[in-house]
Amino acid sequence: MSRIRYAIPNFFTSLNFLMGTFSVVLAPLGTQKMSFLWGEKTALEWAGWLIVYSVLLDKLDGFFAKRLKASSAFGAEFDSLADLIAFGLAPAMLFFHGLRAISPQWAAENVPIQILGLSFYVLCAAWRLARYNVAQTGLKDYFVGMPSTLSGGFAALTFLIAYKRTNGVFSGTLASALVATQILQAGLMISGFYISKLVSRQSKAFNTLQIVCVVIGYILGLLMIFPEFLFSLIAIYSAVGFTYGIIRRSRIKAALTTNPEG
Repeated sequence: MSRIRYAIPNFFTSLNFLMGTFSVVLAPLGTQKMSFLWGEKTALEWAGWLIVYSVLLDKLDGFFAKRLKASSAFGAEFDSLADLIAFGLAPAMLFFHGLRAISPQWAAENVPIQILGLSFYVLCAAWRLARYNVAQTGLKDYFVGMPSTLSGGFAALTFLIAYKRTNGVFSGTLASALVATQILQAGLMISGFYISKLVSRQSKAFNTLQIVCVVIGYILGLLMIFPEFLFSLIAIYSAVGFTYGIIRRSRIKAALTTNPEG
């Protein structure tokens, strides 16, 4: 029974790892049409939605690990490896190959910028995950920097919405904006800003709203529809979370100083 308890969260982590890997494999296929699950999409769209699937799976492995009291050193390391693929490498490859397929002229003229964006994003994701594993034991209700899961989901949804709104035709300006967004997200991942975790609050109405939004998010994500709603959830959470962390920064640092081990 004990082994099954630990196997459940690791199962979801394994799926997270595979979704990220499949996204990396599909991204280079560009605008090639492919039919799976809910219909026909381009390889780039599938690659983007698979990252969203990884976000949903990552939350499930954490949920079951806590509920079943099945946290382990192996699980933590495995989760970090899966996150690096799904939320570090996969979004970077989606942007790199996506822009080369959709905006080839811009990509050909801006190879160094693309390489910079890809390299900086992947390195920051790796740094963020490594720092989380060794330097956040004293934090209970906050993350330091933007979580890689959040960043990966934001990147994938940004790409999917841009693709949807432009019918798969990116201008040079949009391509530049996407890379700039990628670099900004990378910087947020390794920043020293605190962001509030999504936890239960004293307000029952607020907690109910959180649950409803999460349920709707899972439904839309699994059906691969309405990326705008999912994007809005991440954007609002990030804005409110970082703002709250900035307001309470002095208190958070004071608490860490007096109780460094949490």
